[in-house]
Amino acid sequence: MKKFRNTLVVLSILCTIITQAQEAYIGQGVTSPDDWQDYTSLGIYVDVDTSGCEFKTTPHYLITIESLEELGYHWGLSGAPAIYKPTPTGFRVYLRWTDHSTEEPTIGSLAFANPLRATTAKNRQWVIRWTGIEKRDCPVKKQVAEEKDIEELIIYPNPSNDQITIKSIKEIVKYEVYDQKLNLILTTTNDIINVENFNKGHYILKAFTKDGTIIKRFIK
Repeated sequence: MKKFRNTLVVLSILCTIITQAQEAYIGQGVTSPDDWQDYTSLGIYVDVDTSGCEFKTTPHYLITIESLEELGYHWGLSGAPAIYKPTPTGFRVYLRWTDHSTEEPTIGSLAFANPLRATTAKNRQWVIRWTGIEKRDCPVKKQVAEEKDIEELIIYPNPSNDQITIKSIKEIVKYEVYDQKLNLILTTTNDIINVENFNKGHYILKAFTKDGTIIKRFIK
């Protein structure tokens, strides 16, 4: 038993597994039954030390309550998985008996002390097994999002009665303008096109680049 307890002490201050993959950093550990402390007249608590994992930020902690020697009765507890005062180096867990008046001196057929005391937790070999997941949120790639929102080519004003101006993020070799019947009515390399003599209606602008074409519509 003494050797078993010494092993628990080591586990309580060291991470059993630490892995790092992409943006996640995971550490695991377990407390010792001797770590429990009485908390006023309400129950017990344990301060969990995670400093051995060297988290850089406060991770997302996940916990379970276990009885190492299967002495049990931790099913009658309330408090987990709630944690308090989480930091990169640890957190606290409070436990109490579930749905029992503090006026009752004992709990259950084994007459456990009421309120819950640290001696009960130690005798029943209760521990907190924990996992800390330090995961950094993926950065929003604003530049990429903005680039997607930028149109390859814009025409303004649209509609227009006199002239249109063309702006493009690509180098344009030439422009072709077609009417509604797909008749070619103009070829130019100018970014400003006079449309005063165009009939009212819808037109198609075809812009030729070094690696393809861009098609837009405008209205006279």
